[in-house]
This record gives sequence, C-alpha cells and structure tokens, in this order.
Amino acid sequence: MATKDELCRERSDAKGVDRRPTHVRWVVMGIVMAIMAVTAMNRLNLSIAGKYIEEEFSFSTISMGRVFSAFLWGYGLFQIPWGYVCDRIGPRRTLTWSILCFAVGSAAMVFAPRFATATGLSALVVFRIVRFLTGVGEAAVSSNVTRVIASWTAPRERGFASGLQVCGLGLGGTLTPIAIAWTMVHWGWRVSFAISAALAFLVVAIWHWYATDWPEENPRVNQQELQIIHPQQEKAGTKVQHVATTVPWMKMLTSLSVWGLILGYGFQGYAFYVYYNWFYFYAVKMRGLDIMHAAAWTSAPFLAMAVLSPVGGWFSDRVARVTDRRKGRLAAVWVGMGIAALLLYTGNHLTLTVVALPMIALAAGFTMFGAANFWASCIDLAPGYSASLSALMNAVGSLGGVVSSTVTASIAVHQGWVPALDVAVWVTIGSGLLFTMVDANHSIG
Repeated sequence: MATKDELCRERSDAKGVDRRPTHVRWVVMGIVMAIMAVTAMNRLNLSIAGKYIEEEFSFSTISMGRVFSAFLWGYGLFQIPWGYVCDRIGPRRTLTWSILCFAVGSAAMVFAPRFATATGLSALVVFRIVRFLTGVGEAAVSSNVTRVIASWTAPRERGFASGLQVCGLGLGGTLTPIAIAWTMVHWGWRVSFAISAALAFLVVAIWHWYATDWPEENPRVNQQELQIIHPQQEKAGTKVQHVATTVPWMKMLTSLSVWGLILGYGFQGYAFYVYYNWFYFYAVKMRGLDIMHAAAWTSAPFLAMAVLSPVGGWFSDRVARVTDRRKGRLAAVWVGMGIAALLLYTGNHLTLTVVALPMIALAAGFTMFGAANFWASCIDLAPGYSASLSALMNAVGSLGGVVSSTVTASIAVHQGWVPALDVAVWVTIGSGLLFTMVDANHSIG
C-alpha cells in the first residue's frame, strides 16, 4: 500500500502541474451532512413517536422526559471517550463504529416491548436502556465530524463547514417529523424506527467506502486541493501532523476560552433541546394542533436551522477576514443568540398560532446561526485535538439537554408551557454572554 508521501508525489507528477484542484473535501462534507441528518432522525424519531408510545404504555409526560434523558446520559457520558479515541486513531473507524451502534439501538426500539414482556422488566425501563445505548453510539458523531472538518478544510472555510455540519442536523430534523408521523399513521411507530435504522446503515456504508481519515490518504485528492486545505504546511514543505500524541487536558481545563466555550454551549444545549424534544408536544398540547399539522410545524425549526446555520458560519468567516477570528465568531454568536431570544419570547407570548409558531421556529434557526461558531471555535482553539475539545463541549451541552428535558417537563406540568419557554429565553441570552470569554485568535495547544 502506498504511503502518504508517495501518494502526494503521484498527484504532483500525474498530468503535469497545471491540474485544477479537486473538490473531494466538499464531497466529504456532503457525506458529513448525510451523517448528521441520519443522526438527527435517529434522535428525533422518539420525539414524534413519543405521543404514540406514551398512549400505548400509559406513560406520563414526566416519564417520557426520563426516556429522553436516558438518551442524553449515554450521549453525554461517552462524548469524551469517543473524542479521545478519534484524536488518537482518526475519525473514519470511530465514526463507522458509532453509526453502527446507534443504528442497532434504533432497530432495538422495535423489539423493546417484546423484550420487556419476556424479561418481566417494565417497558419504561427497557425503553430507557435502549435509548441510553443509542445515545452512546451518537455520542461520537459531532466530535468526530469536527475532527473531519479540522483536517479536511482550510482555516478560512471552517465557519462555513461547521455551518454545514449543523445544516445536516437541521435537514434531518426537517424531514423526520413529517416522515415519522406519516409512517406512524400508516404502519405504526415500530416501522418508523426500523426505517431510521436502515438509513443509518446505508449512510455508514457510503462513509466507510468513500472517506479516509485524512485528505493525504485519499487517492481522489490531488496536490492542488491539498495546497488549499493546508496552505501553510504545503508552502513550508512540512508534513501535516494529524494524530494527537497527547491531549493537553490541563491546558484545556485552565483556559478561560475553553470555560466560556463549554459553559456557553451548555446553555445553548438547554435551549436546543427545548426545540428538539418538546416542540411537537408544545404544538399539540399548548397550540391544539392535530398529529399531522403538529408534525409539519415540528419540521419548521429544523428547516430554519438548516438554512441559517451555514449562513452563521459564512457570516463569521466574512467578518473574520476584515477583522479577526475572535470578532467574527463573537459577532455571529451575539447576533444569533440575541435574535433567537427576542423571537422566542415574542412567539411564546402571542396567542395567534399561525404567527407564533413561525417565530419560535426562526428562534431555533438563529440559535444554530450562533451555535455553528461554537464548533468552529473548537478547531480554532485546538486544531490538533479538536475532537477531544468538541467532545468536552458537547458533553456539557448534553448535560444542558438533560436539565432541559426534565426541567421543561416539570415547569410545563406545574406552571404551563409559557413559563417553560421563557426559561429557555434567558438561557439563550446567557449562552451568548458566556461566549464573550472565547478568544478564537489564540490556540491553546
């Protein structure tokens, strides 16, 4: 098998030096978007199927909140181990195994009630176990994708590429509510989980066939594209160091930028999971919509995320080119979180549903306008071990989601949905303020 250096020489010698750069990195980004989309589907499917499961097994709203939280415990606890493994061995194998894991977890939901009957366990316990294991599989995805972006894109493309990462999540969230709701109505909730698992198996096959850990290893990438991806190393004639020999945890944990990043993302995670877990319930129980209309509206926040997240990344890249990266990332986060908080508060207090729901959906989109820059900042701060840093960040974001799942349910049950969403408004503002501490100009490595 050819070494990396031999592959680079072959690219340079073949067909002369005037070859146009290939665009393999954007194909890889397309596969990344597909991975994020199926990840969203296999996470969000329970939010839509939850109403059917709740009725079939006589679960309370608080019990469903515990099922949602079970996923997030697995998702949060395994972020850092998966991220560390990725930085040490590369993302290709790590992503392959993680996608297979959550695909199996989604498929297991189909058989969970039978397993509960056979073992004598309660259906609630079995659902929580299966969703915990699904969360373990999904825990690797975002940090590994961040590592792919760090290695496969140029520094001036990081914001936009990180926006595409979030865009994939939004596209999956856009399609999932309608597809899952239609499937449930015609074939039942079990088939919806089987379809989600099948799509994950398809995407992991494409990823494993096409992608490599690093662009230097991929025979489809020519030397001209490598010069775009790693301009400084190519000019200096130095070898690109990809695999982290060590991860400087103490440097990360003593960095003000890291604490601003992870705490800000924890607050963002709280707000994000209000849209992710509870928007469908809100549309049905607070706004009185039927199943299909609620499913259609549940797609709206994710459509807004898909559109606005790459815009937020592009916006920060453009501002960074005329100022610096810190100001670019900060401007995008402040604009995103500020507008999101305003829209969420206004929509939550409007009585006219046809106006209120689009405003809340746009609030979700502007949250992701800002959130894309949290992921880009992981690469800015720690390009050599961005999977570990983004895993740490996402672990804290998951804890925010755990709190959101239970606190939102509790407030909604005891005080109503309006106060529950008002809490998310203030948390969103807090996320933007905490990001002020992040200095994306200086690497902590």
